[in-house]
Amino acid sequence: MVNNNMKTNVRSGMKLPLNVTPTYTCELPSTKKQVKYRPFLVREEKILLIALETEDDKTIQDAVVQVIQNCVLNKDIDVSILPIFDFEYLFLKVRGKAVGEVVNLKLKCPDDEKELVDVPLDLDKVQVKYDDKHKSNIEFEKGYGVVMRYPTIGSFTNKSTTTDLTFGLVATCIESIYKGEEVFDRNNIEQGELDEWVNSLTQDQFTKMGEFFATMPKITHTLKYKNPKSGKEFEMKLSGIKDFFQLPSTTTA
Repeated sequence: MVNNNMKTNVRSGMKLPLNVTPTYTCELPSTKKQVKYRPFLVREEKILLIALETEDDKTIQDAVVQVIQNCVLNKDIDVSILPIFDFEYLFLKVRGKAVGEVVNLKLKCPDDEKELVDVPLDLDKVQVKYDDKHKSNIEFEKGYGVVMRYPTIGSFTNKSTTTDLTFGLVATCIESIYKGEEVFDRNNIEQGELDEWVNSLTQDQFTKMGEFFATMPKITHTLKYKNPKSGKEFEMKLSGIKDFFQLPSTTTA
C-alpha cells in the first residue's frame, strides 16, 4: 500500500526541471522581416525595475534595450540600431506577451478632474501609423538635397536640452547629401563639418528636413472614453515608447 504522505527524495546532484518559454513571431514594420521573440522573464523584469528606481533616463533606456535584445531570438538583429518605431513595436510585443495584451487604465475626466474611468487598452491593436506624405529624400532645390535615415533608440541619448535634441537629431539622421552628380556619404563626413553644414541651413531647408520627422512612421494609439456623470467624451493619445513604458502592469487576459 502506497503512503500518500511520503515525500519522494531527490538525490543530490540532479538538475531542476527546465521551464519552457513560449516563442512568438512578428513582422518588423520597416522591412517586413520576420522576428522571433519570447516574453521577458523574471530576470529581465528585475533589470527594468532596478533601472526605474534610478529615475535616470539613460539607465532606463539602456535597460529597455538590454531586455528587448535578450528577448529577440534572431541572432542577426541588433535592436539598438533599428528604426525607433521598429524598436517601439518590438517592445510592445515583448511586453504584451510577458504581462498580458490588455492593460487596464484608470483615466481622469478632464471636465471635473475627479471622475476616474476604467479604460482597457489592447496592445495587440496598437500599430505603426504611416503618413502618405512621408519621404526620406528631401530636395531643397532641383538636384540638391539630403537623404535621411530613421533615428534609433540611441539617437536620443545624451541630448541635454530640447535644442540639443532637435539639431542633434537632424545631423544624426542624415544618410547622405547630394548636389548635382556629387554624393557625400555620411560615413565620409567629419562630425564638425556636418555640424557646420547643418548650422548653415536656411530656415526653409531646416523646416523641410523637420517634415521627415513629423511624418515618419510612429507608434500611436488613441483611447476614447466618457465621463459617466456628465456624458462628455474625451480622447487620450499615446505615442512613443515613453507613454507605453509607463503603463501599469495590471492586466487582464
